[in-house]
Amino acid sequence: MHDRVAELAGLRAELAICKNGPRETRREKTAEVQEQIDRVSAEVQEQAEALEKQADELLSNGQDGAAGAAREQARALREALESDGDGTEAKRGGKRTAAAAKPPQTR
Repeated sequence: MHDRVAELAGLRAELAICKNGPRETRREKTAEVQEQIDRVSAEVQEQAEALEKQADELLSNGQDGAAGAAREQARALREALESDGDGTEAKRGGKRTAAAAKPPQTR
């Protein structure tokens, strides 16, 4: 589960670089990266649907705990599909250090 979610996140980051990066040659790869995103998204969607089906079967068998765990995994997959899908959540890089205090003013 987590490997597909991580792959999807990596592909979305690569797509952002292709669209917004400084090298023009990367822009040619945009369609290829989008195809890969669509492929992985479909696989994650199928996995979420399978987990929900499994949860229904477990619930009908009286296994409430296992059904809840399967539903939780399916929900997490769906959230991963929805999050970062439009690229508005840009990740900040670089060092984040506190600014040094200003020296006291003297007259």
